[in-house]
Amino acid sequence: MDFKSLLRPGILATRPYSPGKPISEVKRELGLTEVVKLASNENPEGPLPAVLEAISLAAADINRYPDATCHELTARLAAHLQVQPQQLIFGNGSNEVIDILIRALVSPGENVVYSAHSFIVYQLTTTVHFECGRPVPLGSGDRHDLDAMADAVDERTKLVIVCNPNNPTGTYNTAAEFASFLAKVPENVIVAVDEAYYEYVTAEDYPQSLSLLEQNPNLVILRTFSKIHSLAGLRVGYGVGHADLVLELHKTREPFNVNSLSQVAAIACLDNWHEVEGRTRRNAEQRELVARQIEELGLEVVPSQTNFLLVRAPGKAGDWTRQLLHKGVIVRPMDAFGLGEGAMRISIGLPRENEICLAGLKEIVGQ
Repeated sequence: MDFKSLLRPGILATRPYSPGKPISEVKRELGLTEVVKLASNENPEGPLPAVLEAISLAAADINRYPDATCHELTARLAAHLQVQPQQLIFGNGSNEVIDILIRALVSPGENVVYSAHSFIVYQLTTTVHFECGRPVPLGSGDRHDLDAMADAVDERTKLVIVCNPNNPTGTYNTAAEFASFLAKVPENVIVAVDEAYYEYVTAEDYPQSLSLLEQNPNLVILRTFSKIHSLAGLRVGYGVGHADLVLELHKTREPFNVNSLSQVAAIACLDNWHEVEGRTRRNAEQRELVARQIEELGLEVVPSQTNFLLVRAPGKAGDWTRQLLHKGVIVRPMDAFGLGEGAMRISIGLPRENEICLAGLKEIVGQ
């Protein structure tokens, strides 16, 4: 039977997401005893002991369904962010909240504006949903061209997604730029700002988007516990928006979409928020050290406000990443994103992991 004849065009046109190889597979394939994974922007510090303890205590009750409303987590996060509980919606990672927005807002013939060189999920999700994506190229400095994105909005646009800081470039748009952009977008178009890397930012002119919610009811802020809080394996993200919009978004949210262990882990992260400052500082220190040493090798490094670097090397990124792989270092080629033939993304690891990566790059450059 030809199942393809049953499927929507958007499904047929979609290439499944391709995750990086796990460490165990690389060790097995290449016969390596030590491998460092710097491909997926994970926090190498791992979850806090208090988070592991909370998960362990909650594990005894996993025979029960989780709280479908995330009641306690909602109350705790609302207090932390100083918003109303009705303004929050949780997802199985912020990826799901992106999908919820598109499913709730977009009908056939309507469109979603986003950067052509940004988080791959935007392209994947909009292709699946009626091929509704309207990608806009990045501007100078590998940053979102917010003016061009505003110009791309038409009467059929329902949603604009801005990734700030941007994945995979690490760049950001300033508070002044973002405020100007919001003023240009019609109030009947939802603006979702994806701030998955918010806690890593150290730039003083970065937008504090929560302060913009009251004056911009069409704004939705997306954040996650996956990155700086080290919960990538548990998948818990959230959106903050106008209560009336969030109420409608809940209609498309799957029941029990955030599991019970994720909920208690996120609450434990909120209880230990004082740990975030140190994680931000240590990441920034390693990020600047790694960037400087890569530049000393003659490679281009895009200035970053995240826990990764976009590096451009001569030749093909695939050649570089394969050579690094044989040296026990997993990084991500970015040439398929249209960011240059030699573009690759390198996550910031622990100091020893970064040293191994830098040693591998030095060997390749010296060959």
